[in-house]
Amino acid sequence: MIPSKRTFAGAVALSCLVWLPASAADTNSGDLVITRAWSRATPGGAKVAGGYLTIENKGRRPERLKTASTAHALKTEIHEMAISAGVMTMRALNDGLVIAPGQSVTLAPGGGHLMFIGLDAPLRVGEQVPVTLSFEHAGDVKVALDVQPIGAQAPARTETAEPVRRAEHATPVSPVMNSEADESFFTHLHAEKAMANVTVSPGRAGPVEIAIQLEDANELPLSAEAVAVTLTNPEHGAAPVTANAERVGNDQWRVRMSAPLSGRWSLGLDIRITSSDAVNVVSPILLR
Repeated sequence: MIPSKRTFAGAVALSCLVWLPASAADTNSGDLVITRAWSRATPGGAKVAGGYLTIENKGRRPERLKTASTAHALKTEIHEMAISAGVMTMRALNDGLVIAPGQSVTLAPGGGHLMFIGLDAPLRVGEQVPVTLSFEHAGDVKVALDVQPIGAQAPARTETAEPVRRAEHATPVSPVMNSEADESFFTHLHAEKAMANVTVSPGRAGPVEIAIQLEDANELPLSAEAVAVTLTNPEHGAAPVTANAERVGNDQWRVRMSAPLSGRWSLGLDIRITSSDAVNVVSPILLR
């Protein structure tokens, strides 16, 4: 049974979700072979998760993964990781991911990955996440991501006697009252030792509040000694502005800053895990 797509705003919905056996088969579509599709279980309350897989192109022309989607997240992005001058950066590949002919591309922890943003429920070990991959030539390809334990570094085959099934019934959701201009901007920053879920509210130019939730490499809450936030907008010549965030929980920080211009900004985090251990990550954010 294929899970029904859930409406996320202003609706009363009823969906039945059936989780398949815990080990997904390889997927073949035309010249593509998709293997090792998996994700990690998420702690309660987490709204983001990574997706990992290997795509092999056996054809004679380049293939491009344009987008990915799942009914169980508000949006899914294809992310690329890079290190420049000792700072790890992450960006969404808006033009997609190219797989050269005769080559394969692997999305894995610490590197490129799918990012599921706005999960409708935590991911649990033994479940599968249905995902649609949209390719330039192969079209839509449906895969299932095996959910592995928190902190897993690779998929592992597990045998279950029967499918793990879970039925979920949505409760009435109040209509969204905020205008589009007041909607928040969300991004996920990823480094080897630390990750951060960052929400910028509102998602428009002007005074903003930046909320930060930290996780360690195993996607568990991370307690740090200090967090500094830097906003830059070199496109418009705006000077970098840095502010120290205030701790509002064991793994949560908050800071109020000003981003007076709309457009693309660069948000950097200096995460002081201990006095001798720091992580620097940078990600673009878009303000209306």
